[in-house]
Amino acid sequence: MDDETPSMDVTLWATLDEQAVVPRGELVVQWFRTALDRLVPAEGSVDSHGLATESIGGGREVRVQDVRADWPVFAEALRPLPFYASAGFHVPAEDEGVWIDDVARVGAVQVDRGSRTELSAALRAGERIDDPGFCAGLVDFLAMALDAADPAFVRVDHLNFHESTDLEAALSRSRRKSRRESRSLLRGYSWVTGVPGELAARLGGARALRATGAFHAVRELRGGGLLLQACETLAGYDAHRVRAVFHALAPVLPPGMPVTDPARPGMRVVFEDARAY
Repeated sequence: MDDETPSMDVTLWATLDEQAVVPRGELVVQWFRTALDRLVPAEGSVDSHGLATESIGGGREVRVQDVRADWPVFAEALRPLPFYASAGFHVPAEDEGVWIDDVARVGAVQVDRGSRTELSAALRAGERIDDPGFCAGLVDFLAMALDAADPAFVRVDHLNFHESTDLEAALSRSRRKSRRESRSLLRGYSWVTGVPGELAARLGGARALRATGAFHAVRELRGGGLLLQACETLAGYDAHRVRAVFHALAPVLPPGMPVTDPARPGMRVVFEDARAY
């Protein structure tokens, strides 16, 4: 989603790997279905379109003009784990031929020769980033969409459309290397951070993480792993909260001294080496 338009300002990301508890195709279906139910305005207020591409070389494509109405067809295209899938949602234009920006977009793509699946969602939040109910809904979406999985990593960001995390950029860690090591080193930290089961255990589990006081909420996924919500709202994720999350997660963060990246102003990282903690 590096080319996302500024109209969408909140991004949600999740990485699934070969340790997924249930077939990844089923988890992709669940991601899109839950997004329809939890992230997108009610039926009738938006138009939508969907695409699923079978393989990196092309192959069979399935296109639908209304993701809700054509859900059974689209779900069947998602279940075999296509190389790429996306769904876009926009408010209908009053005049034909007028371009309307998407208000939400949902995606899935296979990476690392199909060994991992990157799930994504972007939406237009605006002033709702200060609304506890809206923000709680984002966490509810993740908990419902990923409950059957033990995701390798999860994050929710505001005004960050990069596929790499801020920490990856600050440490010059490639996404491929970071994904490969994601069950031994956490890829980064955000307003919501998803920690896989292996790293959650090294951190002492849900009880120990709650006891740090760094998190507004710690949610356990049935399939394994934790969702860590730093504070009640996205708007409240300030430098103080970023530092608290960093300290709580430092034992499983990659070592190295972060440096600023001129291409990414406002990076949400603590410029200290995690090895010091």
